[in-house]
Amino acid sequence: MRGVIVAAMAAVLVLGACQREANDQQLPGERPVTVVEPETRVDAVPQEEPAVARSQWRAASEQARTVTGNLRVSLEDRRGGPVVFAFANGITVRAQPYNVVPAEQRSGSGGQSFAAILAGDPRVDAYLYRVLDENLIPGRQSGLCGEAGTRNMAVSEFVDASGRWVFKIAAFRGEAQPPSSADPELCGAYAYTAQ
Repeated sequence: MRGVIVAAMAAVLVLGACQREANDQQLPGERPVTVVEPETRVDAVPQEEPAVARSQWRAASEQARTVTGNLRVSLEDRRGGPVVFAFANGITVRAQPYNVVPAEQRSGSGGQSFAAILAGDPRVDAYLYRVLDENLIPGRQSGLCGEAGTRNMAVSEFVDASGRWVFKIAAFRGEAQPPSSADPELCGAYAYTAQ
């Protein structure tokens, strides 16, 4: 009998709380909740970590159309692990992320920011990758950096001014990892749009 009474009292309290929330009433002496700070967690420009939300990309720049063709990006295993960039024209790059920097930061290539070399938005992030391997289909002689081989990449995925998701890649052939005081030797920039 005692358990039934306790259960009934609990039900009354829950019902009272629900009714108070539904009616938006306050208890005597309770202070109203006032929002005094603006919501600042909203991105100025929607952006994503590469290979997480979208994987299919259509070549949008002339260089992307002629050198790489369309692109499929995928995580090899899980976040933080290698990312695979598979290009329709027979280039596959496996790369390990090593840093995320604001796109307005200097890349080390001719004093330009990552936004400048990617022709992207300076308000988003640039994801930096060290290339583990760059494979070419038989008969293909050059990759993203020609015959020199690609050593590092900077990538950005964001919504552009026209409201489209875009994917930008800058490829580097030098020994220096961007951002660096030494020239990482930019060899090409490629642009894609979501399919």
